[in-house]
Amino acid sequence: MPFKKIVLMSGAIVVFILAALISWYEGGQLRDEPWEWRYTAVFSNWANEGFTNADNLWILDHFVYAAKFEPLFPLVMAISFYFVLFQLTFWLFRGRRTVRNAILLLVASFSFLACYALFDSPTIGFQLFALLFGVAGALSVFGTIAVKSGGYSEAKGFGKGEFS
Repeated sequence: MPFKKIVLMSGAIVVFILAALISWYEGGQLRDEPWEWRYTAVFSNWANEGFTNADNLWILDHFVYAAKFEPLFPLVMAISFYFVLFQLTFWLFRGRRTVRNAILLLVASFSFLACYALFDSPTIGFQLFALLFGVAGALSVFGTIAVKSGGYSEAKGFGKGEFS
């Protein structure tokens, strides 16, 4: 892996970690809003069979709250996650088109499913996430088509050819 890709990957991982910490902090406001637990504390309600209090809120519910009401850093976190995922997929499966295409189609399927699930959300945060998941799914499909049709050359790669 060239130095440029290592720097980009390391930077994306650092951005992911920082955005996750900030999102977790912003989502901590959920503890102070018990009227929101019914709608936002999805994981805690599921695990505790509907009974939720501030002591048994899961950390994942903090991220859900942040994504709904403070979407900037959760979006940055999701974008950096997709960047790392795509870079690793194209780097690790450089010589295996079938495996790489299967992973890209799996990512596209999950992304389109998440886009469909969040599309009619009343909050702007989930609407932005639906848009992000739709774009990520489209990029996954286009990556699969580019690899299948030969538009992506194994010799060029992402860091050396027209895709850089």
